Parts: sequence; structure tokens; C-alpha cells
Amino acid sequence: MKFETGQTIFQEGCPANRFYLILSGSVVLESELAEPGKMLPVQTLGAGENLGWSWLFPPYLMHLSARALEPTQTIFFYGTRLREQCEQDHELGYELMKRIAEVATQCLRATQQRLAEKANSKTLSS
Repeated sequence: MKFETGQTIFQEGCPANRFYLILSGSVVLESELAEPGKMLPVQTLGAGENLGWSWLFPPYLMHLSARALEPTQTIFFYGTRLREQCEQDHELGYELMKRIAEVATQCLRATQQRLAEKANSKTLSS
């Protein structure tokens, strides 16, 4: 799939049914803030990275939003089919879980860092 600059790839809270490998371009993961229309950038992903791992975990909803920062080309897989294949082939499932766990951990670290930066900037401006 190809995404143009600024195009939304998926939104927080939407069904998680696709998994993407980024071939070229860059994507920002964002979290919705309490203020309408305000987004907190969490992490930027580029070529060789994956996107949209929420298909693996109930309730199968996207935890963040994703938007192309520049023209971006991806390969996508249907998450529901991948999940079925993981159930049938536990070795495949284990390998995917290890890789997804690493990605999830990196995303959590990036989120913590962004929240800390935001808290520090509010403290300094007070």
C-alpha cells in the first residue's frame, strides 16, 4: 500500500486487522490528547520497521494513530489471518510474539520519554 504525506494509516480505537512492514518513507505514531484535534507524537518509524501490532491482542483495537510523514510504501498482511496461522503453527507464533514484544517495549519507552518531556516542559513554563 502507498500513503501520501499526511494521510492517516489508521486511527486509535479502530479495529486492528492489518499489520504493515514499512518499505520506504516514515510514519508517526500519535496518541489522542484530551483536547479535541490535539495529538501527542509518540514515535517515528521508517523503512524496515513494522506498524500495527494490535491485531495480536484482544480487544483487537488500535492503541495509537498512525500518519505518513512523507510518501510511504508498505506491505500489509491481514492480522486476522496471521493470528490464525500463529494458532496453527506455534513456532511461527512464538517468533512473531518475540518480535512484537520488542516493538511494543520500544513503543512504551518512547511514550514514557514523550510524557516525561511534556511534564518537564510544563514544569519549566510554570
